[in-house]
Formats: sequence, C-alpha cells, structure tokens
Amino acid sequence: MIDRLTAAGAAFAAACCAVLAAMLITEVIATSGFDWSQPWAVEYGAYLCAITLLGGSGYAVRHASHIRVWVVLSYLPQPLAKALDFACTLAALAIASILAYGMVELAWRSWERDSVSYFVMETPLAIPQALLAVASLLLALALLARALRFLIGEPPDLTEDRIAGRGRAE
Repeated sequence: MIDRLTAAGAAFAAACCAVLAAMLITEVIATSGFDWSQPWAVEYGAYLCAITLLGGSGYAVRHASHIRVWVVLSYLPQPLAKALDFACTLAALAIASILAYGMVELAWRSWERDSVSYFVMETPLAIPQALLAVASLLLALALLARALRFLIGEPPDLTEDRIAGRGRAE
C-alpha cells in the first residue's frame, strides 16, 4: 500500500514539475517578449518546486534513487554494510517524521488562522502546506516500510544492489 501511495506522490510531483516548466517558459516569454511578468509566477513557482522535490522522495526511497554513499558500503563486510544502511534508514526516518509532524502542524495552524501568502495572489497557505505535509508523510512512510523490510529480511530496494560486487539484494 505504501508503495502505491508513494507512486501516486511521484506522479503528482511529476505533474507539478511539468506545470512548473510550462509556467517558467511562459514567464520567460512574457518578460522577454512583452515586458510583462506574471504576478503569480514567483509564488506558485516556489510551491511547485517544493512539492516536486518532496513529492517524489518516498518513491525514490523504494527505488534506491536517493543519493547514498555506496563507495563506503562497498568496502565494508556485508553484515556491517547492512547494519549501517539500516541505522541510516532509522536516522532518516526520525528526521522525516519530525519534518512530517512539523509540516502537518504548520498547515493546521495556517488553516485555523486563515493565513494567506504575502504575494499578490494571497493564496491560503494551508493549501500548499497541506500538500507538503502529505509529501513529507509519504517520505516518512516509505522510510518506515524500508526499515520494516530490513527487519523481515526482504530487500529494502526494488533495484539491484548498488554495492560493487554484491549482486542482487538479498
């Protein structure tokens, strides 16, 4: 279930990235050709950039697409490499959980206070903050699933083990 949720988060992040690209192209054309700037470009560009970055993170965890220091792990004995990978997963889970909690709390407070952005569009801040809260929750869930896979002996990643000479993940 977590894998399906993170895949949906990645699809949403990809859509946000496409909208961001179209918006930036439009902004470049508008400012260069017509000496006019979209009043909402900076505000929504920031929201879309953050959602794109965080929205696909849970999916990236499952597919071993996050930056890791495989060079270090490749020089360690496999049991030690697995233990270090598991410890790093737990540390990342703790950080992602704190982030998720903070983002949920921030979105909730913005909703309660009817906070709006200081930009021209005066966007209700609870909307982009809630999207970021969901994305950070998906990241925390993906890291939790990865930790649980370690504990039950399943491969934590869907891709081949990237540690040199280790073959497929066990």
